[in-house]
Amino acid sequence: MARSRVVTAPFIAIARTPVGLWRPVGLVMSLELAGQPELFGTSPLNDRRDPVRRRPALHVLRSPARAAWVSGVRRAALLLLVAGGVAMSSACTTGATRSDEAGVETPTSTFEADPTLIRVRDGEVIDTESLDSKEVFENAYLDFQARRYEDALQNYQIIIDYFADSRFILPSLYNAGLALEHLEQWEDAALLYRRIIDDFPESEESINASFRLGKSLHEAGRYEEVVEIMLSLGLRDLNHFDTVEAHVRRGNALLELEEWSEAEDAFQAAVDLNRRAPGDEKLLENSHFIVQAYFGLGASFHGRMDELKLVLPTERMTEDLNTKADLHQSAQANYLRALRQHHPYWSVAAGYKIGRLYQDFYLDIFAAEIPDGLNEEQITIYFEELRETIRVVMERALSVYERNLGLARRIVQSPDAAAWIDATALHLERMRALLDDPMVHRRAEQIVLAGGSLEEELFDVPAFAREHVRQALAKARDAAREASPPEVALHEAN
Repeated sequence: MARSRVVTAPFIAIARTPVGLWRPVGLVMSLELAGQPELFGTSPLNDRRDPVRRRPALHVLRSPARAAWVSGVRRAALLLLVAGGVAMSSACTTGATRSDEAGVETPTSTFEADPTLIRVRDGEVIDTESLDSKEVFENAYLDFQARRYEDALQNYQIIIDYFADSRFILPSLYNAGLALEHLEQWEDAALLYRRIIDDFPESEESINASFRLGKSLHEAGRYEEVVEIMLSLGLRDLNHFDTVEAHVRRGNALLELEEWSEAEDAFQAAVDLNRRAPGDEKLLENSHFIVQAYFGLGASFHGRMDELKLVLPTERMTEDLNTKADLHQSAQANYLRALRQHHPYWSVAAGYKIGRLYQDFYLDIFAAEIPDGLNEEQITIYFEELRETIRVVMERALSVYERNLGLARRIVQSPDAAAWIDATALHLERMRALLDDPMVHRRAEQIVLAGGSLEEELFDVPAFAREHVRQALAKARDAAREASPPEVALHEAN
């Protein structure tokens, strides 16, 4: 669900952008100091985690009275920051008083000064500069928008380290986490999100940070923790969008753990919840997390199908083959639901996975346990008949790969989705070889007879190359033996 939030702080208004980044949107000057009204910017609707949303244009309102700030914060050696109360003489008749040397009480006022940056070179102070947290925050935002994530992170870190009591601390923690995600420093990002959850447990941002923490931990391969975080989120008072997302993210982590049935339950919960939701809350069928839920359901059934191996005796093999066929159909049905939504990422992925579904089904049947006692001739006949019997499955895989390749090239919009095109093209060529290449047929038979894995070994490039060379040498030797001596001499001379 879209959200917006504005947090006010001395001298600045800040808001979140549609990609989740907090940004300065207006200068806020106190009435006593500047005599100007407060200016609060408006924030666009925010979908903090949807990677498809476009970045907004930068809007920063500047006061004409604002002095330019020339900063070397990002590049200078930051050696010391000094912050403290500074006593200032005042004609104000209110406030604290002190006695001077003559015993006369003089009214005073106290305010908190900005921290001071002191640059030191060779042990000598060469420059001092007062830090303005607003300026540091604004420069961090500008760096982030320009995709200078390391510079943005450095500025956000200054606020985190030295302005811990300012109202910029929460958005700086959050934005620094986003910058670390862009730098693929997942563990460090997770630490910042955990700090938000611990220090601001009742804020809306603790929910946002929990989802970002889940993503960072998923990227770091810590899937068990992702499951726990998403389950704990389910105990909170989440809106419909967040609840759906929590189910889907939990399902994704369970897929990585190969907990197929639990993953199926998580994805099905997301779909069922959305189906029952009121009309004004229900997510569209082609929305990111609903399409992903259909894809996840397909992957759950696909994983269960792959785990089921066909072994003797015949009665068990027949039963397992029927179960495998049912799982194949369930996986295909859900992949097709995702495919039909024409989502620029998940539909392309689903098309590829349907092709893989048929390919895996073919390889599983081809790798079924062979009865003992067959001689070499009988084994050859067995494989020939088996290939002919299940050829229709391979032809179906080829058809799906070819159609998905055309669809993908029409709707793909990102480099991540383009990877599915490359995978589809690769497996399309492999399936053509498996269907019609005699050398691939022989290698598949050898792997099955040796008890190997067709998935891991059949298209292993070094092994396949060695087999190709071996076959070529064998053909050359056979040709040489069958040739008459004059022909052999002629070939050697040439």
